Amino acid sequence: MSKKKYHISIILALIILFSLNTLMVSSVAPLYLGKQIFAWIMGLGLFFVGRFLDVKQISKYKRAIFIFCCVLLLIPILTNSITRGSRRWINVGPITVQPSEIVKPLLMLNIASTQFPLIHLIPVFIILFQPDLGSAISTLILLAPIVLYNKKFFKLILLISLIGALCSPLIWKFGFHDYQKNRVTYFLNPNSDPLGKGYNVIQSKIAIGSGGFLGKGYKQGTQGQLLFLPEKHTDFMFASTAEELGFVGISLVLLAYYFLLSGLIEKAYSTSNRLIFIFTLGIAIQIWFQAFINIGMNLGILPVTGIPLPFLSVGGSSLMAYLFSLGIIFSDYWEF
Repeated sequence: MSKKKYHISIILALIILFSLNTLMVSSVAPLYLGKQIFAWIMGLGLFFVGRFLDVKQISKYKRAIFIFCCVLLLIPILTNSITRGSRRWINVGPITVQPSEIVKPLLMLNIASTQFPLIHLIPVFIILFQPDLGSAISTLILLAPIVLYNKKFFKLILLISLIGALCSPLIWKFGFHDYQKNRVTYFLNPNSDPLGKGYNVIQSKIAIGSGGFLGKGYKQGTQGQLLFLPEKHTDFMFASTAEELGFVGISLVLLAYYFLLSGLIEKAYSTSNRLIFIFTLGIAIQIWFQAFINIGMNLGILPVTGIPLPFLSVGGSSLMAYLFSLGIIFSDYWEF
């Protein structure tokens, strides 16, 4: 794929995702529409900031950036800013930001330029302490390109994974909170508590199944509009889209992700810059991972983890971080 083709592929993907995002937010959560459009505008600004950064120069300050990321992640814990049982957000005037999303492009830069990638388990453990299992897992996934790139590190990860598998009973007993254990238990059998812990998954599957081929229409979804579907604009935005836009709508979502991911992968393998290669591949893998987990939990084939659907779930921190990342990826590409 030529530079022009993969560039157009990514731009087309973003146009589709922006259109679907604003359409669905205006339908199921109109109060958030202004904030979401503002996040897109800010994200576009960050895209151009990232695009004009000298990545090689920035990587020289990797230690300072790493410390900054860890401090930022600690702020919600130290200030004890609790929202829905966890300490994940920071209130900056009227704006609420999620540090675990903001730091991802910075951590990915560090991972791409460091010789000691295991140090990046520190921010993962900080996020776990908030507690936010979903964000911790998606942050851990940032290490995937290094694992694939370095055979020795790959063998080390296999060894750690084996040890983890052997210790899984202890991890289950002491490493998970009760609410996290409940998510797994009721994922396996949601009908055991259809009006309680299994409610979200059941309603999501009903919404997706009832959408049919063309969907019920804009603002016509009963599960989303009548509030049967919880978190319809965040965790279960995929189900909301399927209900109102049907198979056609979710096909557009999947097509957009295909354009975006294929463009990023082609971009990664077309560059001779190792840092940009690892960074680009890391962002592509993370987008794929979050989309896979989110869609899987909407379909009821994976436990509910609270991982947002990239570019579609309401959430300014995640959106702006991804657009900033895309800017960094194209920092060595100057032809429109």
